[in-house]
Amino acid sequence: MRRHFVVGGTALGIVTALGLPLGLLWWAVAPRAEMTVSRDGEPLPYPLSEALFAAEGHFAIMMAATGLACGYAGYLAQYRWSARHRVDLRLAMLLGVTAGTALAGVVAWRTGVLLDAPTAREALAQAAPGDIVPAALDVRSVSALLMGPFVAVLQYGLFDAISMWRRDLPFLPDEEAREPQAEQEIRADPADGAEPSPARPPVLRSEDGATG
Repeated sequence: MRRHFVVGGTALGIVTALGLPLGLLWWAVAPRAEMTVSRDGEPLPYPLSEALFAAEGHFAIMMAATGLACGYAGYLAQYRWSARHRVDLRLAMLLGVTAGTALAGVVAWRTGVLLDAPTAREALAQAAPGDIVPAALDVRSVSALLMGPFVAVLQYGLFDAISMWRRDLPFLPDEEAREPQAEQEIRADPADGAEPSPARPPVLRSEDGATG
């Protein structure tokens, strides 16, 4: 049980830490929509453009790619550890990767928002009513935050299904692992029912000229 907690906690920490560089990358590459300042000084979503949803699209794509990579790397890591220690670590790794990608999405979201907020706030403060200013980064769709764990679970489950279909799970007991080898040895033995030929009895010959 201790090994399960170690594996799950390690995966959770490593994957969650990816949220910081992902947030920096999102802040650097995401396009900003344009907003029109109202008479009250509040930004209005005008003029309407596709850039209003482009920032969330970039975020969703980044999190999907992160989930794909984490699901792949997580399954390979647990496969090696399971083979080394002869224990089933699939569930512990799956929980760690799933929770980690979910937290990484939250960290990336908040990191990008916090980095972009000062610039957007300053531009809005200096603008007059009717001016057009860049909108601040934000994620308004929950599905974008769930994209990472969703793809990670799909990728992880796909590899696990393939491994179960091939029957090469590394934590199987030695007896089950030796079954294919035993079947090959049985096939290599002689056919059933074949018995070794009995040894011929010695032939007794009477001496020449002997009388009874």
